[in-house]
Amino acid sequence: MFEISIDPNLCKKDGLCAMTCPVSVIQQPQKATTPVISEDHLSHCFGCGQCVSICPQGAISHSNYPEGTVHTIQSDLVPNYDSLLELIRSRRSKRAFKNRTVEKEKLEKILEVARFAPSGHNEQSTEFVVIQDQAMIHKIGKLTADGLKKLALPFKSPIGRLIMRAMIGKRGAEYVGELAPEFEKLASMYDNGTDIILHEPQVLLLFCADSVGGTFAGTNANIALHNVALAAEALGLGCFYTGFVVTVSERDDSIAKLVGLPETHKIYGALAMGYPQIKFRKWPERNPAKATWIGEY
Repeated sequence: MFEISIDPNLCKKDGLCAMTCPVSVIQQPQKATTPVISEDHLSHCFGCGQCVSICPQGAISHSNYPEGTVHTIQSDLVPNYDSLLELIRSRRSKRAFKNRTVEKEKLEKILEVARFAPSGHNEQSTEFVVIQDQAMIHKIGKLTADGLKKLALPFKSPIGRLIMRAMIGKRGAEYVGELAPEFEKLASMYDNGTDIILHEPQVLLLFCADSVGGTFAGTNANIALHNVALAAEALGLGCFYTGFVVTVSERDDSIAKLVGLPETHKIYGALAMGYPQIKFRKWPERNPAKATWIGEY
């Protein structure tokens, strides 16, 4: 359990901490009074840092955030909406990479962005495997190709399709069944020397987490992955989501074992990365947002 205290001499009684606490650990029963720590709710604190971040006077002490771990936002570095939108619109999946090593400093910057991704209940559950060894990347490509062949195999017979329907449901079986010919083709091309699974990247970044007790593990990993995709763009790198690696990893642990993950850990996301051979100078339109508006504006 965390220890939280409020210095009444520094507190301005504005109640900002009480308003931002997501689980009502900090409460302000009356306006213009010093907020109090609810002993009944203290055990629910998950150390999100909202209280220490919102207090302008630094009146709150939290055992999860000792001195030196709370920093002032540099507002002049925060991009405006137009800058952020242009980055998002211009980011594209890149699958052709230069034979150029990605500097460790850039990979460390990418991990810095990844660790600040939001996570459910502040679990910060996502762990990362950064693979630059080309032999290891090739082995992962091979395991992925073999896994795709295994996925496609049951759909070659009526009995296999019935079994898969019982195992993963009607909709799941129909979806995978439609992709089965593509799985076989991709695997065959890989076996014949054409890698359109990983596209020979300089880096393969896996997003992993302990699957035991982590309610939001998969969601957390993919939020971190999206942060990384944008950071890679800003750093002049290219990347794409290697969905086939994730698809195979959902059904067997061969890749997880290869990279040395603990038994209960799973791979929830993966990005192939490197310096792109090409640069996009245009972005195409997307479909309009499908939104239901409830209420009047």
